[in-house]
Amino acid sequence: MPKQTVNREEILREALEMTRCDGFESVNARSLAKRMGYSVQPIYSYFDNMDALKEAVSGEAMKFYNEFIYSRVDEDNLLESMAKANVAFAKYETNLFKLLFFRELKGLNGFDDIYDWMGDKSATARLAERLGLSENSVKDVYIMLIVFTHGVAAMIATGGASISDEEIGGFLEKGYNAFVKAQKT
Repeated sequence: MPKQTVNREEILREALEMTRCDGFESVNARSLAKRMGYSVQPIYSYFDNMDALKEAVSGEAMKFYNEFIYSRVDEDNLLESMAKANVAFAKYETNLFKLLFFRELKGLNGFDDIYDWMGDKSATARLAERLGLSENSVKDVYIMLIVFTHGVAAMIATGGASISDEEIGGFLEKGYNAFVKAQKT
């Protein structure tokens, strides 16, 4: 087999960028190869089919998502800042948000599974200590905030609502405070 002049990481980087700009539905072997200046052969030498490429791009998108979220985390306002960052991701990286969250998420069969997938256990522990709540109570707050935030993010990502960052922030903060208050009573 001749030596490849393009590697898997380059293909994923270009496919991720295409997804960011135009959505994953714009990514096919021919359009990706054309963008990279290659034939489709290198793509299929690394990925058996477009589903395999989509899964790999989803993995790269999740890495991008985590970097986006954690670059915006405020240690003094852990969950609120994470919630705001999640909505900002939906607003400013809409196509990646859709790729990650507007599809079947296999293995998520309840809220505990969602927490295991999206939750930050160290943040839960730190917040439990800070708020004087049990880790299970903070986990409940976390889950409620994930569901609440995802609803707002979905409205933003689908174009169903155009809401300012300030209004989003205030609304998410009110939700967070209500969820914490409910756990303290």
